[in-house]
Amino acid sequence: MKQSMTLSDSAFIEQGSVKEESKTNHLTDALTIHHSRLKKKKVALVVLFFLSLIGLIADVLIGSHGLTLGQVISGVFNPASSDIVTQTIIWDIRMPMSLMAPFVGGALAIAGAQMQTTLNNPLADPYTFGVSASAGFGASLVITHIVSIPYIPEEYQIASMAFVMCMLTTFMIAGISSIKRISIEGVMLFGVATMFAYDGMLTMMQYIATETQLQTLIFWQMGSLDRGSWGKITTLAILLPIVMAIMMKDAWKLSSLKVGLERAESMGINVKQLRIKTLLLVSLITSLSVSFVGAIGFVGLVGPHIARMILGEDQRFFLPASFLLGAVLVELASIASKSVMPGIILPLTVMMSAVGVPFFIFLIIKKGGKF
Repeated sequence: MKQSMTLSDSAFIEQGSVKEESKTNHLTDALTIHHSRLKKKKVALVVLFFLSLIGLIADVLIGSHGLTLGQVISGVFNPASSDIVTQTIIWDIRMPMSLMAPFVGGALAIAGAQMQTTLNNPLADPYTFGVSASAGFGASLVITHIVSIPYIPEEYQIASMAFVMCMLTTFMIAGISSIKRISIEGVMLFGVATMFAYDGMLTMMQYIATETQLQTLIFWQMGSLDRGSWGKITTLAILLPIVMAIMMKDAWKLSSLKVGLERAESMGINVKQLRIKTLLLVSLITSLSVSFVGAIGFVGLVGPHIARMILGEDQRFFLPASFLLGAVLVELASIASKSVMPGIILPLTVMMSAVGVPFFIFLIIKKGGKF
């Protein structure tokens, strides 16, 4: 009897060992797959970084003035060996324009990515939701001298008013999206209506503007990098890493929003506070981008969607990928704007619309109109 029980116990222990070993093997396989996916995502980010770098170099090389590759390389790395004209073209015209492209494109792309995440709307971006138009309208109030902000230097008043209007519009959209009985489609329609409303007010501002003011106002609606300057580049180079660092710190919380607001709150996340903080950062980078180069459409829509297709929803990879793809898109738009009609720089909005509109239609068809 004792021997029977011993054999039975031995078989039971052996069976348990097999089960534990099976669980361990499954866990090991899952970890291997997870690490493999992480490695692929890191490789994808490196590839996107080099693509943005290549786009930046190509943008500097291409221009209406026929400089050779040798002249450009010499002018960049050894300015003293170049003549005054070449130095002026490279350092005062091409370099500021080309460096503004990745900063502005990246800023608008992460703004769109965070709007889509916090508003739970895949079609949200600063342009289609009227946020860029609101920033342009805020700038127009200062340009036409209708509004003057006290205690703020004149050179910063346009960006300041653009930020105020941008922030008001962003939080208005956030408030509408928090009403449970309003669907995602309803929020999208509200955003489009907001865009048309601001466009109408911008048209009114053009009507009452002087000739000089009118030229400046048209700049906001077209979007152009030709007003890029080293001061603006420095401002973006300081602020964007800070904004990205704050967003990356909240990466886990932002990723959790995709499982639903109720479940995110059950995990201890203060969704309201997170949404307000994120949208405040979105307003800051959008208003700066629009006040510096004008409204550039569809970057905030196309960049994040391509990043999502490649790397998924994990904010640790999704945000950097969105930034890099936004940079690449605006760099390509900048190159195209100088190449389509040699000697003429076309507005960036025209170039981005050529990419953005078909992509927008593709998303609608793919989703069957349901988002």
